[in-house]
Amino acid sequence: MNKLKPQALKKGDTIALISPASLPRDLTRIDKAALYFENKGYKVKIGKNTTKLYGYLAGTDSERLSDLNDAFSDNSVKAIICLRGGYGAGRLINLINFDLIKDNPKIFTGYSDITTLQMAFLSKTGMISFAGPMAAVDLYENPDPYTETLFWDLITGAKEITEVPLPEGVKLGGNRQGSSSGELIGGNLALFTSLLGSPYLPKPEGKILFFEDVSEPPYRIDRMLNSLLLSGYFEKCNGVIIGQFTDGETNNPYNPTLSQEEVFSHYLSKIKCPVITNFPHGHVKNIATLPFGLEVTIDSNNCKVFFNERAVTI
Repeated sequence: MNKLKPQALKKGDTIALISPASLPRDLTRIDKAALYFENKGYKVKIGKNTTKLYGYLAGTDSERLSDLNDAFSDNSVKAIICLRGGYGAGRLINLINFDLIKDNPKIFTGYSDITTLQMAFLSKTGMISFAGPMAAVDLYENPDPYTETLFWDLITGAKEITEVPLPEGVKLGGNRQGSSSGELIGGNLALFTSLLGSPYLPKPEGKILFFEDVSEPPYRIDRMLNSLLLSGYFEKCNGVIIGQFTDGETNNPYNPTLSQEEVFSHYLSKIKCPVITNFPHGHVKNIATLPFGLEVTIDSNNCKVFFNERAVTI
């Protein structure tokens, strides 16, 4: 499938804020996020259903789908930024009109539960999307400078990024298997593996895989990595990037467990292609925006990641 790049965002363009999964915990963050983007020189449209609540979802499936469709069909909207993740985006996939998205490629940003939409968009339309900061989580007030700078540089095309910069004090690890290149796919490990066997997950051949997660104990990470191993993803891919896996360790003496490090060591030892570890993306303060579908190179000897092309058309 041909690669589909969105247009670069320009000052004065309109950004749509939507909630395809769960509702922001603090609704005041929606207006704060809108003000943040307006102060940056952009117009903002807030989805009409963003404050709806249906159990753990930000409104019913039809309401959340309506906001997604409105954002993609509105010619004035140039970027769509999710307010938060949570849960529920995957319920929309078999309802999405992918022709609408293919005919109207736009900057689309989020992470965590938003992984399901990003992988579906990529597999069905070829559209590059951005695993990056979310409006009501990372950008509503006093955003982290590293997160903010790389995000804006990528979606505006203001600066051509080659070697991915790192936050101060962060060092990547590598398995010293050399360098490799490929299109980047992945996202949240739990959400990515939930799509295994469906037509909404990109094939692993020639790809660079990226994964992060939060609040997953070692045995669950073990199970998900094993699913990828059994599905041939590690055998067929060109490389792997491991991001941040936070808040998952347990210290219950009555529940013996492998450590997270032991689980990763077990599976990484079975991967014969280049691997990068400790990449700054996940449920953390410093978030490196990653364009899914973009050609990247990883150097596991020198522990570096490179973007081989722009993520937007200028």
